[in-house]
Amino acid sequence: MTTPRGGYFGKILEIDLSTKKFKTRTIPDEVYRKYIGGSGLGAYFLYTDLKPNTDPRSKENFIFMGTGPLNGTYCPATRLSIAFKSPYTGIYGHSEVGGNFGNEIKWAGWDGFLIKGKSPEPVWLYIHNDKVEFRDAKQTLWGKDTYATNDAIITELKDTDVRTIVIGPAGENQVNYSAMIVDRFRAAGRSGGGTLMGSKNLKAVAVKGTGWVPVADKDKFHDAAKKAKKLAVDLEAWQGIKRWGTAGLLELKNFVSGSLVTRNFQTTWYPDIVEIGAEQAGREFWKRHQSCPNCPVHCMKVGVIRGGDYSGLIAEAPEYETGTMLGSNCGVADFDPYVKTIEMCDAMGVDTISMGNVLGYTMELIERGILSYKDVDGVKLEWGDSEAMVEMIRKVAHKEGKGGKLLALGVKQMGEKIGKGAEYYAIHVKGQELAAHDPRGDKGRGYSYALGQRGGCHHEGTDPKKHAQWAMLNSLVMCSFVGGYPWGKYTPDVFTAMLNPLCGWNMTGEEYWTTGKRIITLERCYNRREAGVSRKDDVLPKRLMTEKLPEGPKKGAVVSPEEMKKMQDDYYAYFSWGDDGLPTKETLKNLGLEFAIG
Repeated sequence: MTTPRGGYFGKILEIDLSTKKFKTRTIPDEVYRKYIGGSGLGAYFLYTDLKPNTDPRSKENFIFMGTGPLNGTYCPATRLSIAFKSPYTGIYGHSEVGGNFGNEIKWAGWDGFLIKGKSPEPVWLYIHNDKVEFRDAKQTLWGKDTYATNDAIITELKDTDVRTIVIGPAGENQVNYSAMIVDRFRAAGRSGGGTLMGSKNLKAVAVKGTGWVPVADKDKFHDAAKKAKKLAVDLEAWQGIKRWGTAGLLELKNFVSGSLVTRNFQTTWYPDIVEIGAEQAGREFWKRHQSCPNCPVHCMKVGVIRGGDYSGLIAEAPEYETGTMLGSNCGVADFDPYVKTIEMCDAMGVDTISMGNVLGYTMELIERGILSYKDVDGVKLEWGDSEAMVEMIRKVAHKEGKGGKLLALGVKQMGEKIGKGAEYYAIHVKGQELAAHDPRGDKGRGYSYALGQRGGCHHEGTDPKKHAQWAMLNSLVMCSFVGGYPWGKYTPDVFTAMLNPLCGWNMTGEEYWTTGKRIITLERCYNRREAGVSRKDDVLPKRLMTEKLPEGPKKGAVVSPEEMKKMQDDYYAYFSWGDDGLPTKETLKNLGLEFAIG
């Protein structure tokens, strides 16, 4: 084993909640170079550390809060990657999130936290450099929403600079698609990470670091990082994101791209989007721009409602995913209560993408007579009724009543339980709901949804090579808005120009792409081992392959079986997998993954 020269500390903090003990785990430099960090390192730990077919809600499952080599440095817009066996889908789950938590881990002297076991009573963790405290959450935090939890921790520690990851009532009650909320406004929403924290009686993790990250060649690294940041600023394509955030896509996806998800994927045409989109938010709601550390894009827009029933409500909203799934997807056109649904999801700690899917799905089932109001405890879930949505979000988070328990399952399990043809209208891949881009209007998203390893995710890549690129982004733990989309043809040169002087490496462009392929391939091996995932699972929902879009800019569009087959074939060819969608022995050997040969 060699000692890392820069970018890494060569160690992670391993915490056992069952015994309330912790230890330092050393990581060889060669493991970092093969899997980088974040989701790549998380996949490696899951495959090598977790026994096959482990119950994801058992104490043996773990949460890896992982950083990458660029965290805590001058590199723009680093994030946090959280990896685990998903208690929602049963396969590899990871969720990336902005904010300051990832950098704080590095400044505390660690490359990540690996948290396993289960506390007998609700607990929260405070990590200050190399000091770890197990603090009581039963008397002080359990039952609180995410905002109150964050504020209570800051008050107790008397430190406004401490960084937090918390769960709300949804995580405590193990709603399948519970989220983890970071630094009050940022959500690690996908795959049920909040559910896993709740199953461990872990209410929150707070971290404070006072150190710095080692750099092998400071002058060359800082020069490369400055150029990377300037590139993100200069590229014209992202000026719209700087001005409007992702909310600017709401109008664009409706009027131009024809991919705005509407009424549970029945259409992509929703002219009322102008009532809840970016321009309306700019006129009536937004007060300031915010950014993640050292980010020149500042896509976060925070606002306050000024008057009416929700006067004084502060939220970061809308974003494209939340604005679509809780907006057009549910037929909503009233701005103030719509913002309240977004804020309610974050406060309760549920994934807004899955929650919006569940609400829209339920509305359609009620409209079609498959469900009745009685099935949802009398709540009149109708298109456009944000007040009913707010009430249902609260009931789901607490698993209150028949309806709250039913909707807490998510669309796949709801469809299986309801029957009567309900499965057809459940829009998911591999058990996870799709995000806010209808692939009939945005064919590239079909690659992301169908071929992605965590299921139903819009941030897996819009073609096979971009899957490798996004695997690297999620392992470097770098924001796609700064390093993914805009750098485009400059990838991987911008990354290797930073990584080599930072880490003391000599990574080439070829090694960069091979590393991305290795990470994706290992994720696939894990999913095959745990759930038998193969070609049969890499498909879009039937509705999107049979129903043509009825209106809008992409009227008549559908994803044909031939297009779906070509996506699969191209993907497997790029990663050198077999026609069955499984890595071959030769490929595993070539990637140094002999341990994954089954």
